[in-house]
Amino acid sequence: MKETTPPLLLETHFFTKVIVEANPDYDPGEIGETSGKIKTNVEVGQNKDDPRRWRVILILQAQSKDKIPYKIELECVGFFKVGPEVEEGKMGHLVRANGAAILYSSAREFLLLVTGRGPWDPFYLPTTNFLAPPKPKRSAATGAKKRKIGDSATIHQTKENQGKT
Repeated sequence: MKETTPPLLLETHFFTKVIVEANPDYDPGEIGETSGKIKTNVEVGQNKDDPRRWRVILILQAQSKDKIPYKIELECVGFFKVGPEVEEGKMGHLVRANGAAILYSSAREFLLLVTGRGPWDPFYLPTTNFLAPPKPKRSAATGAKKRKIGDSATIHQTKENQGKT
């Protein structure tokens, strides 16, 4: 059996900011959605001495308004190494999308642990997508943009597309 190197290896990660506050105004008896908006910000940096080593910072914020049981502010830092088979031009996209997803998964489990000891039910982070949205294609005949199913999906905030939806 041939041993393969993963395209992206998580070397270590840790939380540099953890704020979880129970919302005293939360009413668990209300019918409806309990997740609300989660603001995410992703910062990516490449090691200047070793271009295959990267740092990813994921910042999550959820305000304890309306139907959200907790105010949440987390900052998770991860250090990654890109495998030798990945082309240099593709490393940034790989690290941003997959590194952020790995850290988000860790944050989800961490929040379940912490909020599981709180006054309200454990808080599950909703699923998300850190892939860049597809670029619109132009028709050769008209120059008009073509839309595919899924182009209107919610784009979550990153440092690159903050404020765009």
